[in-house]
Amino acid sequence: MQSNVITVIPVYNGEKFLLRTLQSVANQTQRPDRLVVLDNCSTDSTEKIVRNFAGFKCELIRNPKNLGLFGNMNRALEFAEQTRYLHILCADDLITPKFFETLIPALENCAGFGLAFCLDERIDENDEHLSLSGRVTDAVEEVPVETYLQQKGEIANQALGGTIYKTNFQKAPVQFRLDMPILADVVFYAEWGAHCKKIVKVNAALAQYRWHGTNTSCELMPGIQPLVLDEWKTMQLVEALRGGTGFVRGCKLKGLFGVRSGIKARRIRQLGNKKYSREIVAAGRKISGLPLWLAAQCVVHARELLVYGILRRRRQPQNVFG
Repeated sequence: MQSNVITVIPVYNGEKFLLRTLQSVANQTQRPDRLVVLDNCSTDSTEKIVRNFAGFKCELIRNPKNLGLFGNMNRALEFAEQTRYLHILCADDLITPKFFETLIPALENCAGFGLAFCLDERIDENDEHLSLSGRVTDAVEEVPVETYLQQKGEIANQALGGTIYKTNFQKAPVQFRLDMPILADVVFYAEWGAHCKKIVKVNAALAQYRWHGTNTSCELMPGIQPLVLDEWKTMQLVEALRGGTGFVRGCKLKGLFGVRSGIKARRIRQLGNKKYSREIVAAGRKISGLPLWLAAQCVVHARELLVYGILRRRRQPQNVFG
């Protein structure tokens, strides 16, 4: 049976936030035709929450074994051929009531693969505001594929739950990598974008991305490879989609990598792990080179003063990325 819109929620032990996530789909002014929950062998009350949810008819599919986060995301992609628009929503994130009403029309005249995404509000475990992923203007802008890939090469913000994929009943052209446990989504966005006939960005906060102590990226924080080195790998993979990196572009990416690594090193030092912080500094400096690394750390310190000092922005203590 073909559908116009399918929302798929991959979940593992999602009892803490899942009910609110389901309700955010039920509250849509333009509801999806199907809401599918892919349970990755949860051991908590996830199944009970889905079966007892009265706000929307949910389809519960329980995997025979735990496929891992991005393995379960790839199961979600199997619904691409059954729908015109596919939406994948993490079990701890939310969408605002006009999410579908706003994003779907932006891709209506797209004949092939397409992608539309919005800004997201970062919230904590208590639904309290942390920050926004960009400046809210409500403008709808078409983004050229080359520009989009350039942004993904710089690991520009994009929330999984704030993204809709136009599949036009075709098999998904790419899948999530299983060797990058934190950044596979960024590479996926770029690889999907390379197949798109149209990419649209809606500068409105129509999704809420939740930062909490049990985020997958927080749980995987202790690994230098997934936390730090995979960022450089991501930049290189995306740049390869663009046909390679020139000298100036390469310096920009190394500087950006130095900033991102410096932020992580600072956050982890604030959490009390000085040894791990020094390891991140060593890994980041090796890739950026000493001059760009030193310049990047000036940016890190200035950003810290402005954002968390002068502007007094709140942050989730376990978030080492911002």
